[in-house]
Amino acid sequence: MNHSSERGNNERSCSEAATVRIGKKGVTEPLILEILKNLRKKGIVKVKILKTGLAGRKAKDIAEEVAKATDSRIIQIRGHTFTLRKPKKIFIRRPSEYSR
Repeated sequence: MNHSSERGNNERSCSEAATVRIGKKGVTEPLILEILKNLRKKGIVKVKILKTGLAGRKAKDIAEEVAKATDSRIIQIRGHTFTLRKPKKIFIRRPSEYSR
């Protein structure tokens, strides 16, 4: 991916409202499933951590935990909001499959 398309993703993610919010229950399995669903659908998800969701932790630590659980990349962290990106999988056919 080139820098201009990466920059475009950052600009879009800044202007959009958060898709998912982390509340007082913190990072739970249903939350991870919701983030995965949004990543599959859109490829990019903006997550906001409410003050009650921090529970004495830093936003960066929570973002890293969620990124690891969803196998995605952190694009940006600003305050208590972070953006995750997971490229959609592209299947490439092998030359031998063309003859079938």
